[in-house]
Amino acid sequence: MRRNTGEVVGFCRVSILMLVGRGSAMVHACWSTNHLRVAGLRASRGLIMKCSEARTLLSQLYDREEPIIPVPSADLEYLSVNNYVLKTTKEDYEKGVSDVARISQLLTQVDTEKSAEEQAKAALQADKRKEHSFLFHFEGREGKDELSERIQKETVAIFGEESELNQLEANVSRLIQQKSTIDRMVACDGEYLSITGLGTLVFSDLSVRNYRVADQEFPDFITEIKATYAELRSIGDKAASYVGWIRPQVPEIEDLGSSENGGGDSDILARSLLWSTGIGLAKLPGDTVQIGDRFIESLNAVPSDSMLPNRLMAAEIMTAANSQDVGSLESILKNLDRQLRKQGVPNEQSAGAAATIMAGRRFDGSYPVDQFVQFKHLTKSSEAASILAIMNVPYDGLSSRFQEFRSLFSSWGYMTSEDTEIASAFLGIGELSAAEVEAKLKYIIEQLQNYLEYPVVAAAILASIPVFESHEVLDLMEKAVTLLTGYSTGLERSQLVTLAVRMIHGVRNEIVRQIDPTAKITGTPVQFTYGSHPGLFVRYYPVIIAHSSYHATFSGMGGFHPAHSHGVGGFAG
Repeated sequence: MRRNTGEVVGFCRVSILMLVGRGSAMVHACWSTNHLRVAGLRASRGLIMKCSEARTLLSQLYDREEPIIPVPSADLEYLSVNNYVLKTTKEDYEKGVSDVARISQLLTQVDTEKSAEEQAKAALQADKRKEHSFLFHFEGREGKDELSERIQKETVAIFGEESELNQLEANVSRLIQQKSTIDRMVACDGEYLSITGLGTLVFSDLSVRNYRVADQEFPDFITEIKATYAELRSIGDKAASYVGWIRPQVPEIEDLGSSENGGGDSDILARSLLWSTGIGLAKLPGDTVQIGDRFIESLNAVPSDSMLPNRLMAAEIMTAANSQDVGSLESILKNLDRQLRKQGVPNEQSAGAAATIMAGRRFDGSYPVDQFVQFKHLTKSSEAASILAIMNVPYDGLSSRFQEFRSLFSSWGYMTSEDTEIASAFLGIGELSAAEVEAKLKYIIEQLQNYLEYPVVAAAILASIPVFESHEVLDLMEKAVTLLTGYSTGLERSQLVTLAVRMIHGVRNEIVRQIDPTAKITGTPVQFTYGSHPGLFVRYYPVIIAHSSYHATFSGMGGFHPAHSHGVGGFAG
């Protein structure tokens, strides 16, 4: 099977089922600072409502259930002030109902006015045709003056009728909107309530996250989710600036499609690769100009005989390792590159694999080449071996976990491929056992395979995030896709999905003992490479990009992100 151009640097074609149209504008508008203020009324009483209580009320309003469970007035006022709930008095509601009752009458009036207007326009057109006819020249002056005056009066009358009709139609539109609001209102303690558009978004987010935030105070949840979305937007904004800055600095990227794919849309390939790199750089703290300069310096230091995607990946790792100068890293990378080539890593891939090993530097300053050699005997995939090698844990336990997940994929009907090897490695270094992650992983695969031809690695990455259930991590990925769509990247949906998975991979803090689901996305470490063509280990492209250098022992990372397409695999179960 040969892939089309759109899949070379990105997953195969995909459309996200749960994204409705261009929801980006709505999400951006609704989650703006003005709408998400949480100062409100917390001081009005000792405690504010819990998320579970807010969700119950919003659910009742969404479904128009009656009777509404009583809500403390301070909580209700808070929801109203912050535009989650629309609240109106009984008198205003009844007046609204009375106004809405006039819609039928106004519609009849509109039809009558339209008919009269059409007749007037027809009469005017007939008179104008007569005025311009040949026979009109034989009319007497009195007849000509009479026709001219009639045309003028008809024109003025039609203008007035159009203005009146426009006003009627505007009133109808206003009343239809008012009717929509009235129809959603539910009686509650002498008032009438309805859920707003922003309230509907919040209700959706609460429903997905209820298992985790039910006992959390509602304003704290709003602060948390607002910060998450703001961070995603910040990453997107920075990534867009890096894409625009890097492209002219790397002219050879324009030939990526023709040189490595036998033709095809090189611009799409270049955009995908640039956005992948831009997202990685956007997660690095510091001045963007300095980061960009260091990246280009690092790229020039990477061996040129590796393929461009692997060179970009290695340069990003070197950029992230800002505690060392580029000259020192260049020497280390070349040394590791030579060692890995001796272990059979292809020249095209060696720079990326060497950079991965470099990112796993130990406390004593050594690099886990010995671990890589051990794991290379276990898997033909240099990428999987690299992922496993940088884990500073006993070989026997980690190799056993890797084989356990490999067997899980085989039991589901997958052939051994780059996809299954990489996915098994990701899951192997995570915190969840095969028994703990199996149901979650299978569900995510089932969801992604509706959109991605090769969903295994992406599903493994999402499933390996231990602090989120499958519904929440998929919801967060969809929001990242929506946001990326707003940047007019020119990419296919499949490529946006891979970038979205990369964008959200840091939703947990990897270096603290206490798992923190609100940890900043920018705090997550390492990246790897991955083969992108059918069959085992043919050509190599980076898939996982590091966001900080790693100098510590750790028990598992989770939440990694693919940046490009993946090899043969297919769900047969």
